[in-house]
Amino acid sequence: MAVRVALVKDSIRKDGAVFARVVQRNKVDFDTLLSFMDKTTGLSENDIRSVFLQFAEALVFYIPDGTEVQTPIGTFKLNMHYKGATEDEALAPQDRKYSADDMRIQLRADRGLLERIRIKASVSVVDTPVILTPALTSVTNADLDGTSGSGSPGQILHIQGSRLSFDKADKEQGVFLIHSGSSAATRLTVYSRIGSSIVDGKIPELEAGQYGLEVRTRPTDKDIRVGTYDGVIAIA
Repeated sequence: MAVRVALVKDSIRKDGAVFARVVQRNKVDFDTLLSFMDKTTGLSENDIRSVFLQFAEALVFYIPDGTEVQTPIGTFKLNMHYKGATEDEALAPQDRKYSADDMRIQLRADRGLLERIRIKASVSVVDTPVILTPALTSVTNADLDGTSGSGSPGQILHIQGSRLSFDKADKEQGVFLIHSGSSAATRLTVYSRIGSSIVDGKIPELEAGQYGLEVRTRPTDKDIRVGTYDGVIAIA
């Protein structure tokens, strides 16, 4: 599966420059990671968990004094995050107020590891700054432990992406399920959450079949913008 990126206008440079931002945010929890490593190393999950905990303790031991910690996945080191410096403060650094709260841990990935990831990865541009349509990154079933690809009337679809917000009072806006056979569009009318990055809506009564999904918004007074989910949803 390709990494999904959006091309976003650079608000600082005014020459039409854009930058790429990853919009796909799939996650693997720690237990899933342990299970994978258990099968590929022969070590028990408890042993691997203990190693991770001891690794964290090693970082706490070495990093606080500015020591860089080199590992097979990359180098861990401290960095400072500071905002709000005035021009006068820039001329008098000793007058700035820094604290440990401004510290961040930075990982500089090992070049060999990064190259292996680049070889396996591919990139899909899902959005451009020319037409700012809703961008859908995932659609899961909140009533089926976040699984994707299926649902039943009454269950909640959890939609993630960007620019998803709409006016549910406008019947031309909202989440629509598109029947793959007839292309008939059915609008979801019940929502528990409508936000720019997350929408939760109840599947209405539908005949069983395969459905596509669209989010339709109206960011201006007249133009409907449509974002299309690239998967299908089997309604039982």
